[in-house]
Amino acid sequence: MKQTVILMMVIAFSYSCTTENSKSNIDKQGTKDPAQKKSNEKNSFKKLKHDSISPMKIVGDKSLSFKFNIDSSGSLLKTINVYSENILIQKITANKYFESNKFELIDWNFDGAKDITVIYNCGSGGCAYWIWNFSPSTNNFIFNKELSDVLGLEIDTANQFIVFHYRAGYSEERWDSFKYVNNKLQFVKGRYRERANDSLGNSWVKNTYSKMINNVLVTNVDSSISK
Repeated sequence: MKQTVILMMVIAFSYSCTTENSKSNIDKQGTKDPAQKKSNEKNSFKKLKHDSISPMKIVGDKSLSFKFNIDSSGSLLKTINVYSENILIQKITANKYFESNKFELIDWNFDGAKDITVIYNCGSGGCAYWIWNFSPSTNNFIFNKELSDVLGLEIDTANQFIVFHYRAGYSEERWDSFKYVNNKLQFVKGRYRERANDSLGNSWVKNTYSKMINNVLVTNVDSSISK
């Protein structure tokens, strides 16, 4: 039996710039504390009640309603119906699997228009999404292949950065920040952290910071050892 879920969400992500041990170096590069970002991300989601309809503002005075059609298993998003004043204006064929009924509207490309966002899955490595960007010129939503299904995708609304956050267990972690320029993602800065314990019982941390300055990639290294 076909199951239909109607959910609407408009969330603005906001992250604070707090750091711990390497605060001065992180602040210098403008890198945000990953623990704080993950905490904000977790608290930002709000699951709406089933079978509720409420037109949401997409851009300017334009408001749209959405209907998310899910199969009987509850894990496959089949289609997304987009309505304007109860008139169907677009039917998106999704056929995408997801883990929970969490749908929201987020302006991922910072063009002032909210984009359809479906949480694909979340784990220790971060969250991945299915994203459809709203195009004001065509009044349609277009699937974003570049950002969809990327584990560890984060958004920094304060600086308008898209952050690709990668983790390889305890030993390696990377944050690469990109910015939309002329509708294309361009690298802005990054942080690569390595951690390990040596044979003498010492713990060491090495942070490599990178940043684009006048189209030139500049890197700085900061490391520490503790017993």
